[in-house]
Amino acid sequence: MDIKTFIDEIKKRRDLKEVVHHQIIPPVEPSYEESLPLLPEVKEALDKAGIGKLYSHQAKGIELIRQGKNVVIMTPTASGKSLIYNIPVVESILNDPDSHAMYIFPLKGLEQDQLSALRELTDSLPIKRETTQEKKRKSFVPSVSEIYDGDTTAYRRKKIREQPPSVILTNPDMLHLAINAFHQKWESYFRNLKYVIIDEVHTYRGVFGSHVANVLRRFRRIANLYGSDPIFIASSATIANPKELAEMLTGLEFEAITENGAPQGKRNFLFLNPSSEVSPYTVATRLFIASVRAGLKTIAFTKARKITELIHTWVKEGAPDVSGNISSYRAGFLPEERREIEKKLFSGELSGVISTSALELGVDIGGLDVCILVGYPGTISSTWQRSGRVGRSGKDSLIVMVAMADALDQYFMRNPDDFFIRSAEAAVLDKDNKPILKSHLMCAASEYYIKADDKVFDTHKYAPILNELEQEGKIRHWVKGDIWYPRKRLPQMEVSIRGAGETYTIIKDDGKALGESSASRVLFELHPGAVYLHKGMQYRVARLDMEDKKVFCRAANDLPYYTRAITNEESEIISVEDTLGLNKTTVNLGNLRITERVTGYRRKNIHTDQTLGEFPLDLPPSVFTTTGIWMEVDNGILGEIKDKGFSVAGALHGAEHAAIATLPLFALCDRMDLGGVSYTFNPELGSAAIFIYDGHEGGVGLTRRGFECVREWFKSTIRLMEECPCDVSCPSCTQDPKCGNNNEPLDKRGAIMILKHWLKN
Repeated sequence: MDIKTFIDEIKKRRDLKEVVHHQIIPPVEPSYEESLPLLPEVKEALDKAGIGKLYSHQAKGIELIRQGKNVVIMTPTASGKSLIYNIPVVESILNDPDSHAMYIFPLKGLEQDQLSALRELTDSLPIKRETTQEKKRKSFVPSVSEIYDGDTTAYRRKKIREQPPSVILTNPDMLHLAINAFHQKWESYFRNLKYVIIDEVHTYRGVFGSHVANVLRRFRRIANLYGSDPIFIASSATIANPKELAEMLTGLEFEAITENGAPQGKRNFLFLNPSSEVSPYTVATRLFIASVRAGLKTIAFTKARKITELIHTWVKEGAPDVSGNISSYRAGFLPEERREIEKKLFSGELSGVISTSALELGVDIGGLDVCILVGYPGTISSTWQRSGRVGRSGKDSLIVMVAMADALDQYFMRNPDDFFIRSAEAAVLDKDNKPILKSHLMCAASEYYIKADDKVFDTHKYAPILNELEQEGKIRHWVKGDIWYPRKRLPQMEVSIRGAGETYTIIKDDGKALGESSASRVLFELHPGAVYLHKGMQYRVARLDMEDKKVFCRAANDLPYYTRAITNEESEIISVEDTLGLNKTTVNLGNLRITERVTGYRRKNIHTDQTLGEFPLDLPPSVFTTTGIWMEVDNGILGEIKDKGFSVAGALHGAEHAAIATLPLFALCDRMDLGGVSYTFNPELGSAAIFIYDGHEGGVGLTRRGFECVREWFKSTIRLMEECPCDVSCPSCTQDPKCGNNNEPLDKRGAIMILKHWLKN
């Protein structure tokens, strides 16, 4: 069945026909550039690969790189970004066989994918390799390009270090732990390093991005130590600030290429808003089954691991005829499971996959026809990135966004035109996040002592942190030479750049490993009594061993409920960094100490979301410092709210929730990255107050971004609540799925009054 016929079927079906908007995005013709000179060998290799001409953005990028510029490319998925860096790298190797390049990817799957593409290009080129006789004398000879990551055997790693290939493909974790930390073993590689490629640069935001920014600065210090000053080339999905992000990550100046010359097929975008009588998950499941049965290769993106597994279960139960040709896919699967699913998708063995954001990035899984977004992904950027998974061959494609009762979902269902004219969000990170910076200064000092005139780390600016590390006995300061050096070897091994702490292993009752979880998720999702889903199977958590980092589960199929943690939060002001005046209040930006407690959990009916019971838990609190904003709420407006018969506590709570819901319109984040707490009386401030904070240790720039555009942010928050048809509160405006107080009390009427009061001129 073709796409047009399938769309007509959707609109006719009684159980799928709540289509509120159909946007046709017309096809785009390619723009070529034929005048760019290429080495004859490279041109011949491209011809063999079926690439006769370069797109305009590819030629422009290559030209800037040849001029010695650092370049960031932001064009759509499948627009040929990799050629922009592969061609200069290959030219460099042909001109100088001793030259090297480093390719950095956020995920191992991307390394494998790009290795194949690079080898396809280099295999037909006259690049000097070992002779047959030399190969016989050696048990392992690296190819032109090799992967160096956690899956590479110790033997191969040793050989790669001893005989470095022209190109190494790796990830930030290996850069941090195995290359920066042991740079002496890579001396010949660093001396001839010409290019550093950072792929999928938009993923380096928040905690992870803040860590990677410091890892890359350490990497630059080491390259400079060995006399090299490589050109950096970055590629990105659609974000508001690719140039700024690349510069924040590396500390270097960049040129940005944002005009796309690649073709695109016609895209159909449907907004589907299920009625209140039917669950959006049910609609998405029906749509997925219908699409696969129509012979269309389909991907469904969900917003949570739990929902991925539930939809997979429902498809298997409701459509046994397609169950053998589909799979779920998410983080937490073992690496070999993920690689197998990727392979089957690429080969066509699988017709459909239900995935979390784990398949959002550019692993090549072949041409897909239909993308089902189970809920608005949370950002414009992610929406277009996921949508770019379909229609890669230039064919017509279909994207269907099935709305949840969530605030931003319903905002765009009511304002579809706003969605299509809205710019992508800005990616934010904070390289100066104190806990992160402290850990990397310690690592940098261990790699090569930090001098007062260090070219990468500003020792004058960071003097208080260096002094703090010295007082803690982690580094020493030699005053005469004015240098800082370490007190212990390999501090890198104690620094997790994924920012999630240690990994917990999830173990079945037969003793076999079922999956993994980050420490940040364990208390909330894998507490005793929690229901854990894996590949459509249900497991109940029997025991959480926090000392040995293990979660023990028992198979428990056919449970009619899922679980959700009950939490509470408390805030404490540490310092104020900046202030901004609004009518009758001040918006404060500063540092907070947050205490979060999981006090119990609720069992919720899978189909109706009804609470089936609450169960207490006795777990240790999570305490962290972060960046946030807070506003006092004056008694005058609270009196007006009370006089109208509205709930004061509900107004404060509602304003907090709605503001958290709309911040992702301005910063590249999910509402789950944020936290908040409201007080009818805050003892520190002596008044009612609302706090909103980054939900990560040290803060990562999210609320700072909100502070910078606070008026626009609060205006959008008011619009969200005013346009929602509910009377007092609902999931489409003020209810928050993360709320540990079960969304009680909430009153959007008073919340609107507070925000309008603040925005008066």
